[in-house]
Amino acid sequence: SYIQYCRRWVQLDSEYLRYFQTIKEVYSKRMVSLGSVDKVVSVGDSRFELHSQSRTFLFRAESTRALEPRNLFFRNGSVNISFEGYMEMLSPRTKVYTLINKDKLFLFRSHEEYFQGVGITDIDMRMANVRDGENKRSFTLTTPYRAFSFMVDSESEKQRWSEALKECVSRALSCDGLCESIWRVPSNRMCADCSSSMPEWASVNLCVLLCEKCAGAHRSLGQNVSKVRSLKLDERVWTDDLIRVFLLLGNGKANQFWGANIPPSESLCSSAHSEQRLEHITAKYKDGKYRKYHTLYGQQEALNRALCSAVQSGDLLETLSLLNCGVDINCNTGIPEFPTPLSLAKRSGQTVQAELLMQNLNSESFTPVDKDASIRSQSGYLFKTASSAKPITDHKTKTDFSQRWCSLGDGMFSYFKSEQSHHKCGGMKTSEIICLSVNSPGKHGYEHTFELYSEEGRVYLFGSDDGSIIKNWIQAIAMAVLPPALFDVCGTCDRLGRLRCTEGNHGIGWFCLSGFKLQVLLEDNVQIIDLRKLLTLSDAGSMVLVWRGGPLHLLADRRPHFVGWQTFIQQRSGAGDQPLSQQQLTDLGVPVIIDRCLDHVTRYGLMSSGIYRKNGVNSHVTKLLERFQNDARSVTLLESDYSVDDVASTLKRFLREVKDGVFNGQENNDNWLRAAGLENRAEKIKRYQILLSNLPDVNRETLKALIHHLVCVQHLSDENQMTIRNLGIVFGPTLFHTDGTDVTGSQVVEELIQNYCSIFNVSQPLSRTPSSTICAVYLEKKTEGAEVLVQVFRF
Repeated sequence: SYIQYCRRWVQLDSEYLRYFQTIKEVYSKRMVSLGSVDKVVSVGDSRFELHSQSRTFLFRAESTRALEPRNLFFRNGSVNISFEGYMEMLSPRTKVYTLINKDKLFLFRSHEEYFQGVGITDIDMRMANVRDGENKRSFTLTTPYRAFSFMVDSESEKQRWSEALKECVSRALSCDGLCESIWRVPSNRMCADCSSSMPEWASVNLCVLLCEKCAGAHRSLGQNVSKVRSLKLDERVWTDDLIRVFLLLGNGKANQFWGANIPPSESLCSSAHSEQRLEHITAKYKDGKYRKYHTLYGQQEALNRALCSAVQSGDLLETLSLLNCGVDINCNTGIPEFPTPLSLAKRSGQTVQAELLMQNLNSESFTPVDKDASIRSQSGYLFKTASSAKPITDHKTKTDFSQRWCSLGDGMFSYFKSEQSHHKCGGMKTSEIICLSVNSPGKHGYEHTFELYSEEGRVYLFGSDDGSIIKNWIQAIAMAVLPPALFDVCGTCDRLGRLRCTEGNHGIGWFCLSGFKLQVLLEDNVQIIDLRKLLTLSDAGSMVLVWRGGPLHLLADRRPHFVGWQTFIQQRSGAGDQPLSQQQLTDLGVPVIIDRCLDHVTRYGLMSSGIYRKNGVNSHVTKLLERFQNDARSVTLLESDYSVDDVASTLKRFLREVKDGVFNGQENNDNWLRAAGLENRAEKIKRYQILLSNLPDVNRETLKALIHHLVCVQHLSDENQMTIRNLGIVFGPTLFHTDGTDVTGSQVVEELIQNYCSIFNVSQPLSRTPSSTICAVYLEKKTEGAEVLVQVFRF
């Protein structure tokens, strides 16, 4: 019988075989779960059959090379369906069975096809956004490639779907960012025990990253030996400091201790069965068979002294070794104010060391540090204005203040006309203080002021010209108001208190804001959120902060303290008209505007002739830059809306106009330009490395991301005509804010591109986390004289 074949783009990865209408399509026409595939059979003439549980698919490759049949192995992942049901898709208009599994939305023609393992397509929610549709029962799911419109039977059902999809977006974004961050260290891309690729689990106290199978063996050891957490499922555990522990140690350094003496005959392979795995992991971590014992092993006092010294330094490997070679984690430091290694680490500003200690503390043996009795109570004269039921926005002169004797103690904050007065002018229980806010110096007539907000909705303003007096009062009030778990770590802060929070214990969360860092106590653990790195921030009455740890819902409150929190959080979440360090940032610490532009050009413009040399449409560039500067997180770049030249020109204009530039000020600009004049190449590279290390973190990461991108561009200079010299001509004046008459800036850029690996200390210039796609082949009939060009980019 005659069989008519349709030409399709076919893609195979570790979970699905998909086929698409054309190579340009992002969403498949059909996909087959490899878990439902029984066998693959060669039927000759470059053809093969794929037999699933419900049907057989026939494929033919028009190639001179015969296709070899092979068995398809599907590694079943855990099924985690958070929402499912039928919806009507509006374009094309058809009814689809839809479900949310982990960080993807899957579409099927019917519930039966779902069970048979045959679907339509899946949508990666990391790139999606949920918006209301044209009527009350519809909504639209937009991605950079296509918009999907759906309609359901009722408004309440639409609400449930919308909330489930938004939660999926938040979860997908937070998981992806965490893995990308930790996998930046090459040794973290392999399981510490069996070397399986891309481990998604970790033992947070042993400081090793693990594959799923090894994580199961670790759980068998018990929490007292190995605390196993997921990179994707336990987002709230992963504070910035815990991530730094894994970036600074990494599987490589951790195994210098845990696996220093593993003989080749006893090493674990990825195909090991569960009994072998458990036996090896028990010997390695519980019995310490392969560890590198500390030179002070067995000398208790010497070990304790070494720990007290190590926690004040950046040597995490030394601390890890001591913790697992018999040291007393709660040993007495001999310093009354800081009696334990944990308090000593915090005093020394070694927050990563403190995190490592906390992950290794046993709750039964841990004794909190007693607070300094000298700040349990406080009294003295302050200057006070009349209380208000509204936020204090106008400037208060000294004549608006009256002197009052203030007293804090026994759960009360009171104020009197004078020290001798016995009749209180007013006061409140410390349990009724819901917020303390520190004003910037000079805001009011008295140089230093702070505000107290009461549960009743009143605002009290206090001040003094003596900064030390105000500092002592703030510390005393913070101790009286905050839970001990938060006070012990909050340090100097700009604003603190409690808010109604969906995720909090009994609907209440405790917060402390210091600079860009928001410390949050919801239940037992303090989490630190860098507000610049929020994934999304919405402020429509209630505030929703989505960060790597998931969403945080701050419920609207009519009392004046909430407006202040809204203002502070908005201001500290990054602004487009500020220097790089104050911009909205990605999880890797690069401004969102730069990351989005580089990603767009990488996707669509690497092959564009004259990319970055050609200018975009001025009105488009101006409009796009304004959108980025208003709220970079909300900007989605679609190929249909902006050309690559528009986006490239937006990036250049931003880099030229941003305050202090990438090199952080004119003085640093001059230092880089002077370094270019050094004649000895080795000396010059060393000087560039020193200048790079002296840059603020955000500026350093930004420069690294930009130069990495330019390396990628120049690798394709045969196509895009942008050689190293041409890129230097374009970006020299842009980065150094010059008119281009002096070519030294261009020389610096050229040398940064040429020496990217040595200057930025990277081993592979064009590597990121490997794609999960195994192969993607477009089958097309070969004719005489035809060629097939396959270009694979690994950035």
